[in-house]
Amino acid sequence: MFDYPVDPASAPDVYRDIPGTDITFDAAAGEKSYLWSRNLTTSSLNTLSAGDNIGLTFAIRCRYGDGTQFAEGVEAGAYWAANLVPPGEKSLTPGLRWLFTAPSTARYTCRLSVVAYSTIIKDGRKVTMRIPAGAELARLSTPAAARWTLPAQSTVDVPLGSTATTLGYTYTPAATGEDITVVQDTNLTTCILDSRICAGGTAAYTYTQAETWIEAQPQMPDGATCGGPIKSTVARWNITDARHHQAATNTLKLTKSQLGGCTQIRTTLKVKNLDGNPVKIHAGHGSGQIAATHGLAYTL
Repeated sequence: MFDYPVDPASAPDVYRDIPGTDITFDAAAGEKSYLWSRNLTTSSLNTLSAGDNIGLTFAIRCRYGDGTQFAEGVEAGAYWAANLVPPGEKSLTPGLRWLFTAPSTARYTCRLSVVAYSTIIKDGRKVTMRIPAGAELARLSTPAAARWTLPAQSTVDVPLGSTATTLGYTYTPAATGEDITVVQDTNLTTCILDSRICAGGTAAYTYTQAETWIEAQPQMPDGATCGGPIKSTVARWNITDARHHQAATNTLKLTKSQLGGCTQIRTTLKVKNLDGNPVKIHAGHGSGQIAATHGLAYTL
């Protein structure tokens, strides 16, 4: 197990690596590895009351095997973030997915890491979080894969009653293999009144209720389509002011036979604001070149 402290909300974002989750492997330049978390949960060792919300950011982080970080501008991982909201919520179960692409032929190490913070850490108060034994980072080497990240300039606030279409990418499945998996994960924040992060929040709401899903439109290289879009299961998220932010994960599994003769798919992420304040779709990268809203696809 791994115990770690909650830092003041004003402290810098310093990731703590989760012991036992390191994986080291050799990869040729351009080689792709699908990485995902397994058996990852966290809870507080201290009694928490209403309002004792703990901000948690988990990340997949990669670097060279000798510990050297990648060159500036090279994406090094992806993050998942949400607040733990007591007393009704006792634990969080993050789900991280990312596609590592080797920047050169070398040895690499990837791991799971965590940042914990809260405004309640003041006047000598201390809170300790725990991750039980068994958390791990899994790896699948898959040459027939691609990844994409929503660029910083594409961040958007989605107002009540509207649907944003974002994170678009055209993926061509490999010649071999039949099964296609598409992942589109986004980090969302509810826009509270007078928010420093996003605009449009009012005192009329203390939450945002949102839905997210993937749409994959089969098409030919010239843009001609084969039938209508294929949709994933719709996920619903209740992002209260106490929750503040929420990583919304989405997966679509399909087969080549569903493409109706088309050779590729145009995949997008839909974010619908059902009720409440506007919701911000985060874009770009956090500290350490860690992706906020990102997608990937692979063929097996």
